[in-house]
Amino acid sequence: MNTEHSPQQPSASAQNQAVKKLYTQRDRVVKAISEDGFFRLAAVRNTKCAQTAQEKHNLSPLAAVLLGRAMSAATLLSAFLKQEERVILDFAGNGPVGKVFAEAMELGEVRGYVQNPDCVLDFAAPNMKLTDGLGIGLLKVTKILYDSYEPVLGVVELHTSDITTDVAYYLTQSEQIPSAVLLDVSINAEGKVEQSGGLMVQAMPGASDAAIAQMHESLIKVQHLTEMLGAGYSPQEMLNIVSTQKLKEIADTPVDFFCRCSIDRFKSALTALGAEQVEDMRASEQRELVCRYCNKHYYLSDQDFTDILGVLQAKNN
Repeated sequence: MNTEHSPQQPSASAQNQAVKKLYTQRDRVVKAISEDGFFRLAAVRNTKCAQTAQEKHNLSPLAAVLLGRAMSAATLLSAFLKQEERVILDFAGNGPVGKVFAEAMELGEVRGYVQNPDCVLDFAAPNMKLTDGLGIGLLKVTKILYDSYEPVLGVVELHTSDITTDVAYYLTQSEQIPSAVLLDVSINAEGKVEQSGGLMVQAMPGASDAAIAQMHESLIKVQHLTEMLGAGYSPQEMLNIVSTQKLKEIADTPVDFFCRCSIDRFKSALTALGAEQVEDMRASEQRELVCRYCNKHYYLSDQDFTDILGVLQAKNN
C-alpha cells in the first residue's frame, strides 16, 4: 500500500484569486473621461517596464529615472490613439544624458533607450540638479496615425528638462490642449528602479476655467505617485483620487516593454546598404547587430549574408 501523499493542490478559488492578483499587479494604463465630458484622464503603472529597460540597457540611476518618465509619458499620450498608432518622444539636450527616446503604441507596447546609459551627475557640485542631465535642447514628438499619410510632428524647446514639465509644455504649446502631467520614478538604495508611473489630465473644449482650476487643485493630492504605487494603489484608484467628478472608464490595457526587432527586420534593413557594403561586412566579419531600442544582439550567419545578397541581386535584375 502506497502511503505517500501527493502535494495538496490549491483549490479553484485560490487559483482564481492568484490569477486575479497577478492580473491586477501587471503594468497597465487606464484611460477615462469625466462624467461631463470636459476632461480626459489616463494613469499608468509601468514599474516592470522601467525595471526591464534598466536591466536591458544597464542604465545608471539618472538614465533610469529619465527613461522611466519618458516611457510613462509616451504610454499616456498613446492611450487615446488607436491600436498600432504610436507616439515617439525624442528628448535631445546638451547634458551628459544626450538623448532620451521612448515609443509607445495604444495596444500597450512601449520601448526606449538613453544615448548615454551610464551617465551620472555630480550632485555634490554647487547647484547641480536632475534637469542638468538633459540640459538645454529640444523635444520632438512624432505621431504615426492611420489617417495621416505622413507622421504628425511637433517640436518645442525643453522647458525644464525634467521630462514631466517638458511634456506638459509641449501639449499646451504645440497641441493647444491645457494639460497636467505627473511622472514619477523612485530608485532604491542599490540604484535600481523601485516604482514607476504617470498620470495625465487634459481639458477638452468647453471646460470652464473654474473646472480646470479645481482639477489642478486636486492634483496636489497625488504629487508622489511612487509612494501611492508602493502602497498598492491601482491606476484606477489614482484617477478617482485626482478627479473632482465621477469617471467613465474607457479602457484598461496591460503594458509591456516590447520591441518588434528581429533578424529578418535587420536583414531587410541591410539591403539598403548595397551589395558592396554587405560583402565588406562579411569579409571583415562584421556579424553582430544590436537593436538600440532593446539592446538585443543578433548574429549574421553565412546563410544570412547569402540571403541578403540574393535579395539585392534580384532587385538589380
